[in-house]
Amino acid sequence: MINKSADALFIFVLLFLVGCKQDMDNTKLAPYLYDYVPTDVSHSVLYDVDSISYSYTQGGSQVIDTIHYQLKEVILDTFIGLTGNVCYGMAEYKRYDTTQSFLSAYQAWYFYVNRTTLVTDYQDLSFENFTFPPITGNTWQGNSLLPANDTIADTYQVYANWTYTFTSVNVPNTINSHHFDSTAVVTQVNSQNLINDVYCAETYARHVGLVYRQWEVIGKQDVTSTWAAPNQANGFRVQQYFHSYTP
Repeated sequence: MINKSADALFIFVLLFLVGCKQDMDNTKLAPYLYDYVPTDVSHSVLYDVDSISYSYTQGGSQVIDTIHYQLKEVILDTFIGLTGNVCYGMAEYKRYDTTQSFLSAYQAWYFYVNRTTLVTDYQDLSFENFTFPPITGNTWQGNSLLPANDTIADTYQVYANWTYTFTSVNVPNTINSHHFDSTAVVTQVNSQNLINDVYCAETYARHVGLVYRQWEVIGKQDVTSTWAAPNQANGFRVQQYFHSYTP
């Protein structure tokens, strides 16, 4: 009887401790979900891209230029970077006519994934696009590796002080008529007033990677016009939609 009571007490205490640890370490025990960023060589994603540019000069007319094309991103190889990380070399291919084949890559870049961060490097400009584990509400300074300064007008000023935020994680989503069971949305910046709009957000799907990106930097003089159809405006809006992928 004593042994049975002792065994029961031991099991009760063990379950109690496990339950307490789950309650206390819920965030730390969350899976890292690295599969939001596939790293297999030859993995590729095809996108449909809509690019709109706005051009206006005082006293002139509003000029709007719309371009549609397809963009293909492929992991070509791996190499060891200067920081000792395994880096994944990427190639981008572009075509304006879907009946034509993709020609030679027009741009190359790379990324690496460490224990907590996805870092992408475009022409020696590094961005921390994603952090692990993804948790709704988590924030970080994703442009901290750039020489961005909000007090000096230069190429990087528009990137200054962006606070990246997971606005949703592990939620179903439909992009360009394609359904994904688990997606995570990173809103990089969302700053808007009557005359200026700076917005950038990316959506990632598990096992696929990036499936949607919207990036816009627009300034307008006609404050009565909407941001969906700005008037007397200068700037651009780019939307990149998932089309298909090869694992």
